Amino acid sequence: MDSELNECKIGIVGGSGYIGSTLAQCLSRRFRVKVIDKAPIPANLKGKVEFEESDLLNFKKINQALMGLDLVVHTAIIQIPLITEKKRLGYEVNLLGTQNVCKCVDQSTTIKGMILSGTWHVFGERALEGIIDESFGFRPDHVEERARLYALSKIAQEVIMRFHDEMSEKIFGIIRMGTVLGEGMPEKTAAKIFISQALKGEAMTPFKHSMYRPMLYIDINDVSRAFETYATKILTGEIQKEGNSLSHIVNLSWPEPITIIDLAHIIRETIMRETDGKTRPKIRVVDEGKPLLFKPGDKKKIQVNLDNLHRTLGLRNLQDPRNSIQEIAKAIMRKIG
Repeated sequence: MDSELNECKIGIVGGSGYIGSTLAQCLSRRFRVKVIDKAPIPANLKGKVEFEESDLLNFKKINQALMGLDLVVHTAIIQIPLITEKKRLGYEVNLLGTQNVCKCVDQSTTIKGMILSGTWHVFGERALEGIIDESFGFRPDHVEERARLYALSKIAQEVIMRFHDEMSEKIFGIIRMGTVLGEGMPEKTAAKIFISQALKGEAMTPFKHSMYRPMLYIDINDVSRAFETYATKILTGEIQKEGNSLSHIVNLSWPEPITIIDLAHIIRETIMRETDGKTRPKIRVVDEGKPLLFKPGDKKKIQVNLDNLHRTLGLRNLQDPRNSIQEIAKAIMRKIG
């Protein structure tokens, strides 16, 4: 079976981005991988994967790019802040583009299924309470305004995927990830911003109105494990149609949240420990006069249910995000000497 899997070809739509390129690197160790994107692939992937420049808004082009594949992973998304600046582009890529890819997969004679990189942001952030399982519900208006269209986009992608999963004989699965932690994560994430501030000798600056926001995190290595396992189970036929499309969604995050102020303290303690106390980053809470959105105890009101992750993918022993944050900080410190 392993030799047969080695011959299987996985296409990663949007594979030049952080999540997509990381998955391409991981999956190429076991499968043949093709990255499909308008942007060129990172240098570390050259020679390891096939690349085809394509436009997922052009059905003929994306259909041609996906021909002959065995599985598709969809990671393409117009992110924050671009989606707020270019709403029409966000709609076209995030919704129409996803529809095009799903249609290609459904019509293909070779592709066995598709996996979408989803996000916990579909749950919203404010007034979260209780056990968060896959059926928790969509709450796009319970996120910060800057993230609202992004949350709506991810919800729309899930809806498109679920319709195809119920219409088609193929598997259209969704991995709903926490905010992904890894050394190569985007520079504008809170973790990267705080680490950069601290290592420059500046104070880390969480905002008072959102400092107690409960965040769900997942390590990039666990993301790679989850996608590789899901891909393998679809390709081997282990994932079957059962119930409705909800059964093909898995939550992937550390079960307990970490707040923004927690994040700053973890980074501070890591840097102090790694420098034997020579560097002692400060934390300066910025008050913009906005109403407080969260309270210190909010993070204790929620917990993520990972039963479907365990049942469907058999994944346990996820990386504690505190350890991930420490590893990222140490890696950046080593780079700058």
